[in-house]
Amino acid sequence: MRSITYFFAFFIFALSACDSPNLKNTDDNKKFIIGKWHRFSIANGYSEFDIDSQYIVFYNQKVGRFGLRYKIENDSLRYLTNHYAAKITDYGDSVHLEGNDSTSATLYRFKEPDVPFKIIPEIKDTVLFATYVAGFNKRLMREFEMAGIKFSDGAENPGEPAYEELLKKSNHK
Repeated sequence: MRSITYFFAFFIFALSACDSPNLKNTDDNKKFIIGKWHRFSIANGYSEFDIDSQYIVFYNQKVGRFGLRYKIENDSLRYLTNHYAAKITDYGDSVHLEGNDSTSATLYRFKEPDVPFKIIPEIKDTVLFATYVAGFNKRLMREFEMAGIKFSDGAENPGEPAYEELLKKSNHK
């Protein structure tokens, strides 16, 4: 009888030891992704992301401001209202996402702590929105220039629109 009790106690202890917190969806495994991020690609342009414990909110010139609820499961991020999911590789100052739609993206953490992302109002004709967009355009131009894309007034290549003209045609008017 005593050996059955010891065996039962050992069995319960062994099961609890196998219960790894890394395999669960806890708020602790979201902490590495919470913050302000940005990414740039020639195909998709420049985007900024503000990630809290529930939402990923991003802003870019193509779609404006957009937010989605998300969940972290194991080493993957999954949107709750969208079929997108991605495996996350955390590099500290950046995260790499390999999507289930054959896409990949690298998000870089902002080094400047005061990027005013949360002040982007839903209403576009406000002073706060204009202030955010002015800073966004400066950061966007810097990313294009770092990628080797030069901006001109259109005099060098008359067939191509000047960068400032492209900004005026964007969705954030």
